[in-house]
Amino acid sequence: MKADVEVRLETLARQLGAVAERQGRLARYSMAGIGGPAELLVTAPDRETLVQAILGARALELPVWVFGGLTNCLICDAGLPGVVVLNHARGYRFEEHFRLHAETGALVAPLARAALQRGLGGLTWAVGLPGTVGGMVVNNAGAFGGETSRTLLSAELLSPAGEIVQVEPAWFEFTYRRSRLKGSQEGWMVLSAVFQLRPAEAAQLQAKADEYTARRLRAQPPGRTLGSTFKNPPGDYAGRLIEAAGLKGRRVGGVVISPQHANFFVNEGDGTAADYLALICLAQTEVERQFGVHLEPEIEFFGMECHCGG
Repeated sequence: MKADVEVRLETLARQLGAVAERQGRLARYSMAGIGGPAELLVTAPDRETLVQAILGARALELPVWVFGGLTNCLICDAGLPGVVVLNHARGYRFEEHFRLHAETGALVAPLARAALQRGLGGLTWAVGLPGTVGGMVVNNAGAFGGETSRTLLSAELLSPAGEIVQVEPAWFEFTYRRSRLKGSQEGWMVLSAVFQLRPAEAAQLQAKADEYTARRLRAQPPGRTLGSTFKNPPGDYAGRLIEAAGLKGRRVGGVVISPQHANFFVNEGDGTAADYLALICLAQTEVERQFGVHLEPEIEFFGMECHCGG
């Protein structure tokens, strides 16, 4: 069986050529510098390669995983089986009626800045947001009172059957920091998204962007981190609860709960996914024990599961 998988992996690698790498290290692309190898790592520079890699893996009955910036993804130390596709399809264009069309590998922060420089509001809250448009849509990302679902107008998806379809925002079933695709095994892939922006004074947007950037710098720690570890529970803040539980600065291996903001876990050099998961379990367990509040992870787990807490 293993030999058969190897044959199929090599077949796809030959089909894709230079963009494919055997045993590619995912830690190189993780914001936290954590993650084992992919059996076959494909870096897709454009939409055509992205679709080709996904359909090729499906045709060969290989597991396929698609990532953008790996900003909120914890990948196990053993790595991932099958094919991992890094979506670097980053094209975008501004259209009439104040709309922005972006491929899902496009980086969010530069898009938000390009919009405000054109006097277009609606994404100013995202000027400091790490990651890509795909992750922003799937996770219904938001900050400073803004949220992806409020500006998304439509999206183009690759279906499990290999068809390209257009959907409206209601299709995603958005809730707080979540869509129907988060953690889904349905096989849908978001290829591009259209956002409805609004005209505004560029100077006012820039002032607001500067304010958001300053607030991020004050609140969020530097270093290698996956961003906010937990969602904020209703009426409270995950960071406050973790700090109140006495866990600021707590360490497991090479990963530490940031002394600056307790909802950020930082890899200080040699941290592993196992270290990160152990701290997540510690925070969940202690916050639930002390305050009766269950913290739900905002990050996603790949090749591993989180069963700690209540």
